Amino acid sequence: MPDHKSDRSSGPSRRQFLATTTALAGAATIGFPSSAKAAPKRGGTLRLGSRSDANGLDPHRNIQYYVSTPLAVTTQGLLDINAGLEPVPGIAREWESSEDLLTYTFRLHKDVEFHNGRTIDAEAVKWNFERILDPKIGHAFTRSSLTDIKEMAVVDKETLRVVLKAPNGAFPNDVTYYPCNLIAPDSAGQADTHPIGCGPFKFKSWTHWNKTEAVRFENYFETDKDGNRLPYLDTILGLPKKEDRVRLTAIRTGEIDLIDSVSYADAADFRKQYKGTHDTWEVEQVGGAWIGFNLKNGPFSYTNPNGHLLRQAAAHAVDRNAIHEAVFYGLGKILTGFYGPASPWHMAGAKSWPEYDPEKSKFLLRKANAHNTPVTLLSRPEFNYMNQTGELVHAMWSEVGFKVNYEIHPEAVIREKYRKGEYDAESTASSYRGDPDGWFGRNLLSSAPEGQLRIGYKNEAVDKLITTALGTSDRKKRMELYAAVEGHVNTDLPLLYTHTVPLLQARSTKLNYSPSPFGPMSFAGGGVRSAHFA
Repeated sequence: MPDHKSDRSSGPSRRQFLATTTALAGAATIGFPSSAKAAPKRGGTLRLGSRSDANGLDPHRNIQYYVSTPLAVTTQGLLDINAGLEPVPGIAREWESSEDLLTYTFRLHKDVEFHNGRTIDAEAVKWNFERILDPKIGHAFTRSSLTDIKEMAVVDKETLRVVLKAPNGAFPNDVTYYPCNLIAPDSAGQADTHPIGCGPFKFKSWTHWNKTEAVRFENYFETDKDGNRLPYLDTILGLPKKEDRVRLTAIRTGEIDLIDSVSYADAADFRKQYKGTHDTWEVEQVGGAWIGFNLKNGPFSYTNPNGHLLRQAAAHAVDRNAIHEAVFYGLGKILTGFYGPASPWHMAGAKSWPEYDPEKSKFLLRKANAHNTPVTLLSRPEFNYMNQTGELVHAMWSEVGFKVNYEIHPEAVIREKYRKGEYDAESTASSYRGDPDGWFGRNLLSSAPEGQLRIGYKNEAVDKLITTALGTSDRKKRMELYAAVEGHVNTDLPLLYTHTVPLLQARSTKLNYSPSPFGPMSFAGGGVRSAHFA
């Protein structure tokens, strides 16, 4: 495989990147226009080429992924995120917690509106959270953000008090716009056809895997540092393109202005050939890739007395260096836990996973008398790295003695297979979490809806560690507790961490755009909100 390390010097260093994006994000404020200086040029249509699209319009039933789903630009939450994915004021101008981290009080901006002109008040926020918590409506991932809520009280029109079931120092992260965005209560009946949100752009039209059109919300509450109302752009056209080469051709030829992902195979050449007409930047981790096991039924599960032995055999068969080179072309990092080296939550001292040793894998299969054990491995079609990792794992497991059936299905089919238990493992990934509980509490805690649906991991010691970490605000202590969780995960093997999910993003030099080091296209003071054409 080619060595791309020398090409990375053409972009800014991570330190420079973080410093720049933090400064840019800090240049915007939340408020209303006053006497303003000359703002960047208003108007224009930004054509966004993305590698994925929404599965549906209702943002409570569907995840609007903030890196690659164009509809994400129409959303906003009780709290917003900054360039580093930390919670900052959004619809709520401020918040505070009790010392025991059981009660949070949010104070909302006055006269902030939904896209249909209805005022966003505390009652509307409460209604949104109740709708998300309805298991017949809320997506399991979104719902898991709010399951700690015990009760909510509307103190007055602009004040919402939330009481939790247990101490939760990460709750502000849970109520940011990803994934808990807000819709107008009087628009629930049209949420599947024409959602009414409160983000910087408002919904106009959507055709699945064809085009998303969103137009500037003139009454959006955020302003730049000079008091000029954001966003600057008139329109965003989302033009999703599954195929990497089609997406790349579109930005090369000027069909699109911004691309959320250049394929790993094309990254080095694109940087060299189009340096004068396009700017690029590497996003070091938009997520973590992993191989998840079904622990509820099947050969890897708790129901099989040799389930752990088979998971060990599967782990020893996976060559992560091969994945690093063949799938990611040397970009990003091999993972030993959910957070890579670029993250402030990286846990360098945590116990690692079983080393690559195919002979040991074969020995363990013989020990379990499990040679030719049938295994169904799943993946999704939207992300090539998932498919390609799945293909490699298919080959690696087949080589040591598993009989692997590899299937690629859309999200709806895969979630149905989760419910029916019609799979044994999956090649997948999860988006980066600004707070670790967003990963551990939603996927590895035994009571988490998403974890129950997908993996079914049960470990009382892990539950206690995650709960304890959530109940403290001491960052050092939390790091120690989560590192201990990673040690359990890499021993119990409910999943195998494989690799960070990096991105190489690119834009036309005609477009002024301040990116986040973690990939979201919309964040306080940056991304599409402050984007403008020269």
